[in-house]
Amino acid sequence: MSYFKDTPLISTRTTSHVHRPYGGIADVREIIDRAAHVKVLVFPMSLGSRLVASELACPAFYAMTGDVQDGSVPIYLGETNCFSRRLGEHLADPQKAWARLMVVVRGTSKEVRFTKETAAYLQFWLTHAADRCGVMKVVAGSPPRMPEIDPLDLPLHERMLEDAKRMLFDAGVTGFEPPPGGMPQVDAPALSPETADDVESGPMEIDVHLAPGGAEFELRYDETIWARGYPANDRFVVAAGSDFRIATNPSASPVTRARRAALFEAGVLTPIPGAVDRMRITVDIAFPSMATAAKAVCGAHVDSSKWRPVDPTQRPMMQL
Repeated sequence: MSYFKDTPLISTRTTSHVHRPYGGIADVREIIDRAAHVKVLVFPMSLGSRLVASELACPAFYAMTGDVQDGSVPIYLGETNCFSRRLGEHLADPQKAWARLMVVVRGTSKEVRFTKETAAYLQFWLTHAADRCGVMKVVAGSPPRMPEIDPLDLPLHERMLEDAKRMLFDAGVTGFEPPPGGMPQVDAPALSPETADDVESGPMEIDVHLAPGGAEFELRYDETIWARGYPANDRFVVAAGSDFRIATNPSASPVTRARRAALFEAGVLTPIPGAVDRMRITVDIAFPSMATAAKAVCGAHVDSSKWRPVDPTQRPMMQL
């Protein structure tokens, strides 16, 4: 079928089947693609106590959404080794009483195992996708972690991530995909004073090769994050080998969130064996200023005071 003229094929064609086992429109529904290794189940939280626990005693990624608050829909993203158990914990938690809808992503076959690490992988990347998209308001929970994945399994996990995003969209969860036409542009005059410094000085540049133009600096944050940087021309460069904090504080500005999401998508962050709170930067990155560099590395509303001159006679020790 062809409904539009001169529309190129962007990627592999897909077909999602929406099954409503109990009838109704906004009731329980399951989204299935015969070519995918994941499937999505959607149901109202009001039905949670009636769930047959044995049917969903499996690893899963899940998202809970609620009613509109402050102009946006809240969304909570989680992962678990046993979904039915985790659902019971959420139902008993009065702080989750705002949740109205549960969306569950799980595996489809025994041939391709959907494990807790698979769920953690989806939570990690979908949390950053939701932050970048900005359609829904991410409710803070446990910081997402990047699990250790066998490089030979990464293509499979990447495919499951793309299938999950598409099928979540088909399920009605639009918080992971920008609207048609791309992300809305942030207009500098509309920004508050605390975020103005993020955009006035210019863009972030990835994988630069600039000679240091002065003293070397180091950053320490949250007792575990360490980074090294140096001024170059009118910019500040965060050097390869620096830490990058995975979690993003709610106080971080939209521009800081966009920069961090761009770094994740650029593939210039690599896992640190044994570390669940940070990743390693693999290339030099130029920022407009020391303050914007600190915000991007820490995922927090911090200032340039986090950078301290390095004593050339004493090299810092990185914590692993």
